[in-house]
Amino acid sequence: MYRLIILAVFVIIAAPGLKAQEPTDFNAINEDSYRLYLAGEWDSVIMVGKAALKQEIDYYYLRMRMGIAFHEKKHFRKAAVHFRKALDFNPGDPVALEYLYYASLFAGQYDQASLVRKEFKGDLALKLSPSKGKFLDRFGGEYLYHQGLNSDLLSDPDALFQGLPTGVQYITRHYSNASLSLSNIVTPGFRLNHAFTYLSKTNHQYYNDGQNIFQLTDQHVTQVQYYLSPVITTLSGYVFMPMVHLVSIHYQAPVDIEQGFQGGGSRIVLGYLKTFDFVSGLGFSKGFGAIDLYLGAWYASLNNKEQVQSRLGVTWYPFGNLNLYAGGFLNSQYEMSGSLGVLRFIPELHVGAALAGKGWIDLNGAFGEMTNYLEQNGSTVFNNFSEVIHKKISMTVSVPVTEKGSLLYLGGRWTTHESRFYAFDPAQGELTNNIPYNALSIYGGITWKF
Repeated sequence: MYRLIILAVFVIIAAPGLKAQEPTDFNAINEDSYRLYLAGEWDSVIMVGKAALKQEIDYYYLRMRMGIAFHEKKHFRKAAVHFRKALDFNPGDPVALEYLYYASLFAGQYDQASLVRKEFKGDLALKLSPSKGKFLDRFGGEYLYHQGLNSDLLSDPDALFQGLPTGVQYITRHYSNASLSLSNIVTPGFRLNHAFTYLSKTNHQYYNDGQNIFQLTDQHVTQVQYYLSPVITTLSGYVFMPMVHLVSIHYQAPVDIEQGFQGGGSRIVLGYLKTFDFVSGLGFSKGFGAIDLYLGAWYASLNNKEQVQSRLGVTWYPFGNLNLYAGGFLNSQYEMSGSLGVLRFIPELHVGAALAGKGWIDLNGAFGEMTNYLEQNGSTVFNNFSEVIHKKISMTVSVPVTEKGSLLYLGGRWTTHESRFYAFDPAQGELTNNIPYNALSIYGGITWKF
């Protein structure tokens, strides 16, 4: 009996404190969350709201208070989740719609924000008119210069290619790449992204056809490319990105052999040949609170080889905004060669952070056997013939220049390459003459938001 009395006294004394820490009924939760909301105690609002949801207590005002609490803490992605839930309880509510619009906008989910804004009606539509199509939403320009870093690599080229059978081998000396991009909004949730690229490249080429052997120190290659990707975004955050990338390549090559020169010699006549390659596929992403999931699969016909590349990864926004983000990806390549196939895996990491609210710094790294490698939903193609990239590390600094979101950026990319011998005779296909070297790319550009 004595023990029961002590236990009863303890429960009576402790009960008020327990109730304040974790409310157990609707009225208590509603009163506590409202009181804490009015006091601006955002962490406590979130704590009470989470406790309520665990008890399966869920209603419009609770979701609005939690959404505003996360919004005030600048965790815009979690705020958006609660505003969407509030709209499930009260469809068309102008307060929830306006908060959801700004939460999506500040989280960097611009197409979703435009879809939310399309739902505005009445006084809210007068305050912020619904989004419409826009022929020119963004315009960008970029220039990149790539240079090999091993200056003494070609100091004795005869020694590099000595004793090789019939075949060719290339080492990239340098190249320049200029691109223009534009994006037009057909209607909120549906945009078209375009990119036009011109690449001018110089290779060191070794050539042996069995009768003639020569080295061309400045083989010229040009590429003209066009990329198109319709981007379809839904109000719930699904993003579908089909794409096609067309590549037209012009390169110097032997086209004839002239005989009858003095001493019975011959001369190789160089001309320009043309090939046409392409990439097509589909990218997909979906946001789940502070995490974005990415999937993608692409088919490519590049340098007389067919391949399928896939991508799976996540990006995490720990603070629910663009101040910090990090992600990991696993890329796979299945290269088809006759009845045989080669499967490669390329892991990739990236991290980005805000620079005192005045810009961002992005770091990206990948390693593996990257040959005819695709990036950024197939918009970037590393298609050096008979060359492989083993490591790739890049850093980009971006600075906003207008309130609408225009950016200036500058970056660099360090890569480790391997030049490989390509035998004309399939029986010599196992012969290797791998030449490693490093390279550095410097790039910069502007993205202008209208």
